[in-house]
Amino acid sequence: MFDQGDQRHSLFIVRSIFKELLCIIGLTFIGAAYGLLSGLSPKPWAKPELPAGAIHFADANVLNPIWLDARPVELFEQGHIEGALWLDPEDWESGIPTLMDTWLQNPRPIVIYCSSETCNTSRSIAKQMRDALPQAEIYYMEGGWSHD
Repeated sequence: MFDQGDQRHSLFIVRSIFKELLCIIGLTFIGAAYGLLSGLSPKPWAKPELPAGAIHFADANVLNPIWLDARPVELFEQGHIEGALWLDPEDWESGIPTLMDTWLQNPRPIVIYCSSETCNTSRSIAKQMRDALPQAEIYYMEGGWSHD
């Protein structure tokens, strides 16, 4: 049924496809290696720069967020981010009505901050607020904020 010419042609096609596949695999490998080695792509095994829900001050500032200061009231009175609302870390739920008034007038992201990187208050309040207000975009500021 098949003559020798047809077999050679079929073999030629299979070899061509195999060569093209090898070229594609090789180019893919070279591209992936270049991306990893040049720093253009994050390393798959590297930890993310920021944990989920965290944000840096510079990134948050671009969002024009509602700032919530979760530091002690004495520190808030000494200085805070302009326009920030004070949130009692011991009773943050009491600040929800004021926050909701502000948020409902102009919905935008909410960023909670405390005084230092070792302070977990903002992270904890952000998590609880996300559960209480799932429709709001809520972050905590990585590294905290201090009035200098």
